[in-house]
Order: sequence, then C-alpha cells, then structure tokens
Amino acid sequence: MKHNVLRYGPLGIVSMVGIDLSLNKLTGEIPEEITSLDRLSNLNLSCNHLSGNILKNIGSIKLMESLDLSRNDLYGEIPSSLSDLTYLSSLDLSYKNLTGKIPSGPQLDTLYSGNPSIYDGNSGLCGPPLRKNCSGDNSTESGNVIRSGNDLEPIFFYFGLGSGFTVAVWVVFFTLLFKKTWRVSYCRLFDRAYDILYVFISVTHRRLARQATED
Repeated sequence: MKHNVLRYGPLGIVSMVGIDLSLNKLTGEIPEEITSLDRLSNLNLSCNHLSGNILKNIGSIKLMESLDLSRNDLYGEIPSSLSDLTYLSSLDLSYKNLTGKIPSGPQLDTLYSGNPSIYDGNSGLCGPPLRKNCSGDNSTESGNVIRSGNDLEPIFFYFGLGSGFTVAVWVVFFTLLFKKTWRVSYCRLFDRAYDILYVFISVTHRRLARQATED
C-alpha cells in the first residue's frame, strides 16, 4: 500500500496483513488502533517523525513477522510485550530515543544474534544483550562479587592450610626414609618422649588413686 491512496471498509482494515508507511514524514504518535489488526504480519513505519512511546500492547499482534520502527522520534522504554511476538523474524528499533532495560525473550535474543544493529542509536538502552549494564544492576553485580569473594576466603584459607600440612608431612617422611642418621635420631627421640609420657601417666594415676583411698 506504499505510495497509493486506498480506501478500505471495516472488514478490509481488519484483514490487512501489511502496512508500509516509511519515508512519509509522518508525525504524532503511533495510533493505538493498529494493535487491533489481528492479521497484521508486516509493519514498517521507519524514517518518519513519529513521537511518543512504542505501543505497550504491541505484543497482541500475534502474527507479526516484521517490525521496523527505526529512525523516528520515539522515546521511552521498549514494551515487555514485544517478547510475546513469537513469529517475529525481522526487527529494527534503531536510531530513536529509547531508554531503559531491553526486554528479554528467546525470540528477541535470536533476532539480536542475527542482527546486532537492531538497537543501534539508542544510547539510553541497557542490559543484555548489550554490554551496558543498567544502573540498578551495577550495585547488585558488585555486591554479588564481593559476597562471593568473602565466601571463598575461608575455603582458600583451609585449602592452603591443608596443603601446607600435607607437604610438611611428606617432607619429614621422605627425609626420615632416605636419611638414616635422621631416622635413628627421630626414633630415639620418639622412644624417649614415650618413656617420659608413660612415667608421667603412671605417677599421676597412682597419686589420684592414693588420694581417693584416703578420702
């Protein structure tokens, strides 16, 4: 219907499947009535001077396959209902004044992977799939990093302590194993300590037994 003036009755309007009004110097807001066109599959309003927000219930046009609203004066956030357009295979929201977090959804993620320029020219947009974080996400992500670091500190401490103890034991073991003079000295020291401990326990036991008998 581009470059032509056509007249439709009520039934013809409802049955419309494609609208291309690009490059027509249109002004004002996108009419709400467009969302009542249940069979609409292609909508191209690019390169005009349209203003206002993208229709919040644009996701109600379930059969939408191609949507081009690029190079207009639209502003505000991208409506979350856009992720409901499961048949959408072409999307262009570039070069406007859109702001806020980009809605997520399998279809939108796929479209961005195929054409990363669909959000170009909107410096106010943030969040995945863009690398720019939203202001509310920065503190959350930083907090998660800090908490995660604090949680890992005890793990690293005990891991290092256990590793150091294990290494020390193996060093002593191999030293005693291959150094005969050290092994003999260690055995003598161990025997002497055992004798002293045995005598101490025996004397203490007899003393306690004697006190118990006297009482």
